[in-house]
Amino acid sequence: MKIRDFNAVTPPLDTPRMLDFLYSLKKLKWKEGTEHEHQIRDLLDDYGIVYEYQPNGSQQFPDFNIPSRWGTIELEAKSSKQGHPTYNSGRPHKDGLYVFTSKRHDSTTVYWGRDVLKDDKRVLYDEYLAKQKALLQEYQQKPEWKDDRGFDFYNREMYTQSGGKDYTDYFTHKDRNTCEENVYNHFR
Repeated sequence: MKIRDFNAVTPPLDTPRMLDFLYSLKKLKWKEGTEHEHQIRDLLDDYGIVYEYQPNGSQQFPDFNIPSRWGTIELEAKSSKQGHPTYNSGRPHKDGLYVFTSKRHDSTTVYWGRDVLKDDKRVLYDEYLAKQKALLQEYQQKPEWKDDRGFDFYNREMYTQSGGKDYTDYFTHKDRNTCEENVYNHFR
């Protein structure tokens, strides 16, 4: 049920219903991309949970805004044929609630962005991106940068994971249960 007015949430999303919804999310089988989003949307509808779908557009975070007594929950659907998702032009959002489904495992897990990318690494990324932006601006000031064809350049963030499945597989990772429990505990 799509919401038009976040101040009119009825019935309110309480702890038992939210936890039941989360446990149901974990039972979802693998679906790719938009199909995964649609099965989450169908589950939200089944639970009578009010939400706004793609509040910032189809290619922007989050996929769902869910008003609640815990504030607005920004829920993002991720799917992959592998055991880890891809974060194309943006890293995991710190307060984003992720629902990730994997074809390899035919399973689904939930986690907060802050649990898969820690603050100290975010700080390093921010420092690097600031330097990278400054360097690009320095080069763009050179007269040779402009040409008669309009070519330009922009930096695009791409976040990958490496180091083997002990680091990258969200379903066999040593912190999987901790990440899921952090989600459940938030809503208790």
